[in-house]
Amino acid sequence: MNWVFNIKLNVKPVFPFLAHSGVYEGPCRVGKPEDLSPEEERRRAKMMYKEFCREVRENLPSNAEMLEPAFIEWSEDWVVPEEELDKVKGDIGETDLFLVARTSSPQYPSISLAHKFGKPVAMVGQVSSIDVAAYLRARGLEGYSPIDFEDLRRLISLLWVRKAVRNSRVLIVTEENPLPVGVVSSIMNLENVKRRFGLDYRCIPSREIFEEMDEVSSSVEHRERAEAITDNLIENAEAVHMKRDYVLSSVIFYLAAKSLMNKYRCNAFVIPCFEICAKRIPEKKKVTFCLAHSLLKDEGFPSACEGDLNVLLSMMLLMYVSGKSAYMGNSYVIDKERNVMALHHDVPGLKMKGFNEPNLPYEVRSFTYGGWGATIRYDFSRDNGETVTMARFDPKAERLLIVKGEIVGCGGFDEVGCKLRAHIKVSDIVDLFHKEADFGHHLAMVYGDYTNEIKELSKIMGFEIVEA
Repeated sequence: MNWVFNIKLNVKPVFPFLAHSGVYEGPCRVGKPEDLSPEEERRRAKMMYKEFCREVRENLPSNAEMLEPAFIEWSEDWVVPEEELDKVKGDIGETDLFLVARTSSPQYPSISLAHKFGKPVAMVGQVSSIDVAAYLRARGLEGYSPIDFEDLRRLISLLWVRKAVRNSRVLIVTEENPLPVGVVSSIMNLENVKRRFGLDYRCIPSREIFEEMDEVSSSVEHRERAEAITDNLIENAEAVHMKRDYVLSSVIFYLAAKSLMNKYRCNAFVIPCFEICAKRIPEKKKVTFCLAHSLLKDEGFPSACEGDLNVLLSMMLLMYVSGKSAYMGNSYVIDKERNVMALHHDVPGLKMKGFNEPNLPYEVRSFTYGGWGATIRYDFSRDNGETVTMARFDPKAERLLIVKGEIVGCGGFDEVGCKLRAHIKVSDIVDLFHKEADFGHHLAMVYGDYTNEIKELSKIMGFEIVEA
């Protein structure tokens, strides 16, 4: 499984305590004398601190970890002492989010933490939380004001996606031409993507992956693993329409891809099709890349056809947000009057309903008339009426096209070639088609409606949303 799913978003609880110098009332403070003494005030603060820590611990989602809480004191000179701020320094390198308690006048401590350490600050509740968020955002810093713990969990999940992307690295298999023949709308500047999103990459020549196929084939250990995966695929399929040896060839390619991903510490994969096909290497090896894409995605590794980096990055966001394997394909109009489009590629996953859900039913069919090139076939019509979310970045990776649709059928299930397609009804097919002209022709797709999550994520990661 993709290691990023083991990453935690580290939350640092901070409790700011405003220590008053004596007993007094006024515009900012009212109470009985016995309640306003410094001693009683401190006693109550310690109790509230303990309760705050308990609430945070009990309400964090599974993809978050609570760091050691900090109790910060300041006083009526309205300056938060440096030594108090430094109480958070012990694990500052691990901290992803300061979660500040909504105590009496918590604004100054909150903004002081943000200025000194440059970390996002969140505060659950109202009034002071939005005051802090507005101050920080106006200055290019990150401030969040979740209304309750449910809203906080949602925020943490989105911040986790950003962290997961920053901890991801794409293995890019290349040919001589850096611009994919089949997808000239692919991302123009990977260094810009790395700078903005933190997504790293490693490029290798295509010959390396085919040499790795030979290594897998000649290794007794790897060969046995390939045989076992092949047998498992065949035994669990509802039908298999090709020879076992040809399924094995595609499995060996999948293991070669995984081996190189491990070697180069990558957790996403993309490879061009047309350029390598023209060299006759796939025909010689009796392999297409479709099965590898399906199997990798089912393990949580984004994996895209035709060297398409736009759809890979879009797929990464959708998979990390949803916890599901993604589908991708060419999009085109099949019924203009009914607003029905097709999404068309032989790369469905068995975990499209969730990584922790049972495998979907499937058949195995060859990509070629020669009988080789294993592909997974899933009948999308089983899911008629289900909602899906589709997305694609533009060539500059500055805007993300998102569209919600409904599965209404399936095509190409039992045909040879790149023929499998999901039929999807959208709100306005003509509008989608014209907007795609700014983005390109592949879309990534996951089951479920994640449009709101993606919109919120766009604000966190810094890209524009275009809806169709």
